[in-house]
Amino acid sequence: MKKKATILALCTSLVLTFALAGCSTNGGQNEAAKATGAAGAKEATGKKAKISYLDPLPSPERTALMQGLLKKFQEKNPNIEVEYTSVPWDDANKKWMTMGAAGILPDVLSIDDTSLVAMASAGYIENLQPFYDKWDQLNNLTEATKQARNKYKGNVYAIPDGFLLQGLFIRSDWFKELNMPETIATWDDYFNLAQKFTDSAKNRYGISFRGGANGVIRAMEYVMAAVHSDSWFDKDGKSILYKPEGAAAFKKFYDVYLNGNAPKESVNWGFNEMVQGFLNGQTAILNQTPEVIISAQKNMKEGTWNVVPMPKADDGKRYIFWGYTAAYAMSSKSQNKEASWKLIEFLSSPENNLAYSIKNSTIPIYKDNLKDPFFSKGPIAGYAGSMADSNIVFAGPPSHLTKLGQFTGTFAVEETQKYLTKAQSLEDTVKHLADFLTKEQQAYMKENP
Repeated sequence: MKKKATILALCTSLVLTFALAGCSTNGGQNEAAKATGAAGAKEATGKKAKISYLDPLPSPERTALMQGLLKKFQEKNPNIEVEYTSVPWDDANKKWMTMGAAGILPDVLSIDDTSLVAMASAGYIENLQPFYDKWDQLNNLTEATKQARNKYKGNVYAIPDGFLLQGLFIRSDWFKELNMPETIATWDDYFNLAQKFTDSAKNRYGISFRGGANGVIRAMEYVMAAVHSDSWFDKDGKSILYKPEGAAAFKKFYDVYLNGNAPKESVNWGFNEMVQGFLNGQTAILNQTPEVIISAQKNMKEGTWNVVPMPKADDGKRYIFWGYTAAYAMSSKSQNKEASWKLIEFLSSPENNLAYSIKNSTIPIYKDNLKDPFFSKGPIAGYAGSMADSNIVFAGPPSHLTKLGQFTGTFAVEETQKYLTKAQSLEDTVKHLADFLTKEQQAYMKENP
């Protein structure tokens, strides 16, 4: 990214201001010293390397955990000093992009998957592939970790810390009432159970349906499974909704609502409403992430609910969306890259990744860690089961499209609700959605050949 000298000077001034006033550091260490030393230069004596770490997810619990891990690292590596810095998540992307432009990123930082490509393409973060190739834990990584969105132009730029993904919350007590095993093995099972659990006279319905914002993402998750595609598009950039089997899958997904297997009001449901529908005993099945576990534990009786893995498609694969909460990256300007990689390697070690995952209710990056008893029982086991499956396919939305938020939050809501209220035909609805997506994808492909 080319910048005029005046803009670069302004960015530098802004970042120094941020460094002096905006970051919280361990023990109130001098922020000016942190800013000037952010590139990780060795101390003048040359006896001790000084590096810095930026945490964008500070909370009392997480900060204590990360500072404890950094203390252990320094005890094992007395010749390396690590300075902890944090920034609120809402400000993180703006801050690290500004610091990257000014060349003073901390040596190691945790970033999310939506920022990685921008930072890698701008040259702000280091290509970790040379370190990654020599890493002694490669064979222990889960398939999900290997497929994670932590790459740019085929090279690894960050090491995931742990994963969040979709799973199916189920009413265990409803399954027991019907003398059925607590499992949803396939998508056909999902749709059949939606009918079996519906009893409108008792205000019971099969599915916590999401007709509001972002509901189309769950629909596309099933469309991808039905089409056996790892993308919303074919090789020419055309939406898979144009395919006959794609349109048929779209219809089948939304027929859950049209057939009365979801509450009538769920045509407008968003995250909170669909979760509440499950918690209050109105619905049998809820497609959601691990964060809902805490709400279920607080609001539902033990033994009345559980979580099972997402269903498999008819090709035996699970097409689901997952992402890391953050990932450890390295500043390309770091003057102590060996020490920085050593810190990333330490934080990502099996022992520390297990402790981190248990503390934060995330799915670990290692196959061996998934065997820990914590992930083999209770609701978290449903998520771990998905990540342990070698037949898992990343089926997330096309986050590279700048108008994706407009599509999932507004356009698709309006179009699908027209269909669900019978104000628009299936054919017109599918065409409008496919046309929007295809236009955006082909424009992106033209600009990024």
